[in-house]
Amino acid sequence: MNMRTLTPLGWLIAGIALLMAIALIAWGWNNLWAWLPWSAEARLDRAEARADRAQSDASARGLEAEGNADQVRRTEAYGDIRVRVEAATAQSITQARSAPDATDPLAADRAARLRDHDRRLCDIAPAGCPAAPGAP
Repeated sequence: MNMRTLTPLGWLIAGIALLMAIALIAWGWNNLWAWLPWSAEARLDRAEARADRAQSDASARGLEAEGNADQVRRTEAYGDIRVRVEAATAQSITQARSAPDATDPLAADRAARLRDHDRRLCDIAPAGCPAAPGAP
């Protein structure tokens, strides 16, 4: 076949075939080198993996900080309750020891003082108190 004998349609088909061959070679060349560690695809994969790991670590650190803050709040609340209970108990102990009937058998006013102290403790920490008789 002589190059001069090609018609315009033949030249068009030859041009399209040449473009397809070039595209196929370019695609193969890209895939040929994509597996190398220094290729753009490999670097992109590593960068995406690092970004995912960093995001996961940041999320974990956020949850850890939230848990630590919650623990601090609970500890402070417990410390506050403990201080209030100690203050109420110290006041009741002082009153009980200095009362004129401290060594006498339990009288009505002494029982009232103990009930008052129990009520104050239950006001501070109601979860530790039994339900009052007759309460719904």
